[in-house]
Amino acid sequence: MDVFWYALVGLLLAGYLALESIDFGVGMLLPLADTEPGRADMRRTVVPLFLANEVWLVAFAGLLFGALPLLEGELLYALRLPIVVLLSAWFLRDAALWFRSAHPGAGWRRSWDIVLPVTSLVLAAGWGAVLATLVRGLSLHGNGQAVATAADLVHPFTLLCAALAVAGSLRQGSLFVSRNLPRDGALSVRLGRLNQALTPALLVLLALTAAVGAAVTDAPVAVAVVAALGAVGVYVSGLLRSAGRTTAALLLGAAPLLALPVMVGVANGTTVLATRSGEGELALSRAIADSASLGLLTVTVLPALIAVVLGQLWIWRVFARTTA
Repeated sequence: MDVFWYALVGLLLAGYLALESIDFGVGMLLPLADTEPGRADMRRTVVPLFLANEVWLVAFAGLLFGALPLLEGELLYALRLPIVVLLSAWFLRDAALWFRSAHPGAGWRRSWDIVLPVTSLVLAAGWGAVLATLVRGLSLHGNGQAVATAADLVHPFTLLCAALAVAGSLRQGSLFVSRNLPRDGALSVRLGRLNQALTPALLVLLALTAAVGAAVTDAPVAVAVVAALGAVGVYVSGLLRSAGRTTAALLLGAAPLLALPVMVGVANGTTVLATRSGEGELALSRAIADSASLGLLTVTVLPALIAVVLGQLWIWRVFARTTA
């Protein structure tokens, strides 16, 4: 059962990244719209969805606290700098989506049109960097606690995974926006060209991730297999897009984002917080909550998660329809 709860926490994070990658991508792509109506249209494609997508992050944090309370505290300490950056970018990104249309002034809208792509880029790259750091293993602080140092956050593998998350989000955003644009429009053409370039770029990034990840982890085969599966998802997604099956392409296009949290699990196994030296690590058996707490979670959280999934399906069915 311990592994079940740990896997469920990871599944919630993977679901958040898969869904929010669309929002990150649309935000980063905003500068491609060179007219005010075009920018407004792009923003409107994600406004009905982004809060529902963020529910997965809230659920992840809540279940992490309930099922793995010791791990949450250790993560907050080890990743305190990137977490502050991610939270700040999250608040500003949401503010840009909400406040851009709250005032008619051109300067007001231009300011938020800068904030939205920048914070979306920080969020996508930040999540890629955080997960890469966990895959590779943390450093050891002088007090014996695991911590992500500045060197960890700029390691080549970390930067590679950050680029992978950014490229994957851009591709997902371009696919999603294209569903709601006239096929012969200038913006649709630009997004199509970008998407064509991103597909091979993602395949290269995944190949590099497999190679470098295999060199810096103790589970080279498992990490390489996960990256290879991500590459298969991207390749098949490209074929589906060419066949006009955009929804299926979006589903498989999330593979690079899903690969990152999966790599954390396959690289470290039941060591839920790994260090490169092996000291200061946290095993699942120590991090898991007591049986009484897990029993309470079983009767409260699991039904709520089912309701969240059903609600998410309804929201996407209603608000993510293709209009062009």
